[in-house]
This record gives sequence, structure tokens and C-alpha cells, in this order.
Amino acid sequence: MLSAYISDSEADLRAASEQAVELALRAGGSQASAGASSSGGLQLGLRDGRLETAVRSGHRSLNLTVFKDGRAGSASTTTFDAEAIKRLVQEAVSIMQWAQPDADNGLADAIDLAHDVPHPLRYEPASDDAAAMAEEASGMERALHAVEMPAGTELRTSEVGLNCSEALSVMVTSSGFCRANLASTQARWCSALAARDGAMARDYAQSMTRRRSDLRPAAWLAERALRGAAGQLGARTVPSGTGPVLFSPRTAQALIEDLVGALMGAAQYRRASFLAGALGDLVAADHIDLIEDPFEPWGLASGAYDAEGVAGRRRLVLDAGVVGGYFLNSLNARRLGMRTTGNASGPYNLTLSSRRPGGDGLAMQRQLGTGLLVTAITGGRTDPATGHWSRAVEGYWIEDGVPAFPVAGITLSGDMRTMLRGITHVGDDVERFGAFRTGSILIDAMHIGGRA
Repeated sequence: MLSAYISDSEADLRAASEQAVELALRAGGSQASAGASSSGGLQLGLRDGRLETAVRSGHRSLNLTVFKDGRAGSASTTTFDAEAIKRLVQEAVSIMQWAQPDADNGLADAIDLAHDVPHPLRYEPASDDAAAMAEEASGMERALHAVEMPAGTELRTSEVGLNCSEALSVMVTSSGFCRANLASTQARWCSALAARDGAMARDYAQSMTRRRSDLRPAAWLAERALRGAAGQLGARTVPSGTGPVLFSPRTAQALIEDLVGALMGAAQYRRASFLAGALGDLVAADHIDLIEDPFEPWGLASGAYDAEGVAGRRRLVLDAGVVGGYFLNSLNARRLGMRTTGNASGPYNLTLSSRRPGGDGLAMQRQLGTGLLVTAITGGRTDPATGHWSRAVEGYWIEDGVPAFPVAGITLSGDMRTMLRGITHVGDDVERFGAFRTGSILIDAMHIGGRA
């Protein structure tokens, strides 16, 4: 079907992909895989109530990978005419001929291909009514100005925006796999700069979903962004020391990202992971589960198959803290003597949860008692091999379960293995950030670097 933003039909994308695969085999490849996509959308942005951005975009691409004798070569083009596809094939084959051979290279095994796996719900037609979207953006701006602020605090500047997009893709392989996929994305966001007594602080809020009805309301986003900015005014540091740390849902996703990175197939194969060889090991607190679900209706990371045509499955990546599986594509699965998990495109929808009662955000602060609540991560990194975790953070100092004052200029550090085992509670204040869904996470002890 043709939509408001997709300029190519499924038949167009299929024909381009099939032609690329056929020519690749004629040019000497023993296996080939091609994926064609067509996408587009509309984005509107307002700054201080004035329209600043109004962009209607479109994009198309054709990607080809060719295999022979353990060698692989890939190339891409944004043009689908016959001559462009010929050049694409020539480039991919040329790259393949110079590549180092790896006996594990090649298409996914035929037995793993998801020929008949049903598509989860991922598509709702996006509106192409720019006037209606502009009015919605204006409504978000009005919602920001309607938020009641503490005396002496003002909204200095604001930015709000909306985006809707659609994408159609087709995948074809020389092993006989051929399927199409259609998806939509909706997003709202706002940013606010608050000021008081010459000090200023900024915060933001955003919501991204597959369908418009699942987006956070404008009033919720406005309240979150402006109160977050105002709450950081007057921030100060705290003495260095060790204490409990509560990560808000927005910042807790960083912990999931590091955990997922450590369980990726490439990291496991290279032994460049602080959880190398951890399959079957207890690596987190024994009440923690991490569930992967490719088939969640309207999930941002849902899908019937990955970039190799392999389906994932609903599974416990962490089962009571024990590693139940890695995230593998065919190449790294073969290298490890395992079977692909259908994660050639990355993880599907992941939910971190606890078998212990958690409670809402206020209940989690009471569980924290006296310590640091992290609401923003502003810098730093994790060493993927050692698991050393170090970040610059902002948030609030909590005393007896109640926010005492905002903090900034704080560094937070720890060891990921110790941090995962030190999770005492996961909150019921669950939010979604891309592929990840989690509530706030409470860790029993970390090093807090402030003033000497």
C-alpha cells in the first residue's frame, strides 16, 4: 500500500531487492541478501511559541551483502534504477573480494528463517495534516505556560516539537526468504529553561510510540520538563562518600544499555565484556528479571524477524538474576558454537522487573532513605571490558525519604557487576525508552564524588 509519506510500493522495493540479489549471484557471489526501504515523515518545532521547523522528509535505500568462500562485502545506494543497482553489485562484490575470509560468514541457516511468523502490530497511518500538527504543538506550548511554578521562577525559553513517520521495508535473500514490513512512529517532546535569581536550568520530556493514542499527554510532558528544570535551580554539591543511589526511570535505562552491551554476541566472542562467558551465571540480584518480547503489540522494538530474516522469541534474558541467553546474530552464534537468537537488528522490547514489591516513585524514595536520586546523566562512560562505571550526574539529595535539595557537579562511580548484584528494588513507576522499559532502580551503595 502507498501511504502519505512512503513514495515506493512494496512491489517496487521487492523488484529492486530481487534484482540486486540476482545480479550479485551472477557476478560470482555464492549467497546474497538485499533490503530495500522507503520512509518519510513530517516534523514540526516551535521555539518560544514561534514556528521554527517544518520539515517533510523522505528517504529510500537499497542495501546489499554478498558472500563467497567466507568473504563478505556490503554496499548501499539511494537510487533504484538499473544502472545504480549494477554499480551497487559491483561495489559489494569488489569489497567482498578484498575482505578477509571467515568460515562463519554467510546467510542465516534456512531452518531459522521466519517465513510464516506473524507480524506484531506496528503500523497506524500517520496524519499528513500539517495545520493540525501545528495546532497540537501550540497546545503543548500553552501547556508549558499553564504549569504553576514556585514564586520567583519563570519560564525563560521553551521548545516543543512533534514528529510522525512511516517506513516500508522488504528483505530478499538468495536462500528464498522474501518478506515486507510496515511500521509507524509518533513522537512529542518539549524542553524548558527555567530561571530564578539569575540562575538557569534546563530539562526536557519526550514520548515516542507506534500510534498517536499512546503518546503521553501534552500536560504531562510540560509538567515533567518545566518542574524538572525548576527543581534544579540552586543545585549544589555534597561531600564525597559512599551511599545508596536511586536511578529515576529515565536514567535507569543506562544500566540496561550496559547490561545488554555486555551480553551481545560480538562482545562475548571477543571476550571484551565484563560478563564474558556468563551464560548460566548469577550476575544480578536474585529477584531481577529481564524479559525480551519481540511480539509486543505496538512495541517500538517489536518485529517478526531481524535483519537476517530470523525471528526472535519471548524469553528471560535474566531469570532471577541468572543469564538465560545472549543477543546473537548468525555470525557470532556460529563463532560461539551456538544458535542465533534473532537479534541481528539488536534487542527486541526489554522489560526489567523485580520479584520484590517496588512501589511508586515516592515509595522508592522512602526505600532510599538518605542518599542520591539521579534524574540526569550528563557525561561519562562504562568500560565494556572491566565494567567500571563512571558518570557525571544531576538530581536530588534525599533525606529520610524526602528531597532536601537539588545536586549538580556530582560524579558517580561503581563496578557494574557489583551494581547489578546490589539492586535492592525496582519501582512500579515504569517508563519506556526505545527498546527498554523499566521503573526506578535502587542500588545499595555507590561512590558519590562531590566536594572533598
